[in-house]
Amino acid sequence: MVQGGQSAQAIFRKDHEDTYKHIVTRVKITQAEEAEAATAGEQIQLVAENPDTVISFNVPDGPPPEHLVLEGPGTEGMDIEEVRKALLMRWDLFSGLSNDLQEALKTGELAAVNKVLGNMPVSEAENAVKALDMGGILSFAEGGIRDETGRAYEEDELDEPEAEGDDDVEPESVEEK
Repeated sequence: MVQGGQSAQAIFRKDHEDTYKHIVTRVKITQAEEAEAATAGEQIQLVAENPDTVISFNVPDGPPPEHLVLEGPGTEGMDIEEVRKALLMRWDLFSGLSNDLQEALKTGELAAVNKVLGNMPVSEAENAVKALDMGGILSFAEGGIRDETGRAYEEDELDEPEAEGDDDVEPESVEEK
């Protein structure tokens, strides 16, 4: 090539053009792959770890009423203004969500909520789920009755005769989620 041979220059030009075409093709393919990955990217979905757990939504009807009355056992020591603030915060959190998510929550259907969350960018969906949790709108409840007092275990011990070697058996602990 230094000597200026025509065949060397032709080989160089062909190699240069082929490399350029390859780079242009790879850039187009990479851009298409990135666009596809962005649309089929990560999603936030609400799924219960335990099949007995039911995910439900306690959607506020509106802001707290002007004349708030607390009734029932356990409400005697509650400050009505603190309750009003909590209810207002809950309403503000709900109102701050997108209209699509608000409508899905009003249906009470997990599939509808997951569909809306799946269409949101991940960071936005994460913030929405945090707001739902903070406002007490998102509720995870397990079916059946769960005894966390340990009394059921104590009663079982009294009902059943002790077998040898069972002195170190303790009740299983259940973690709250």
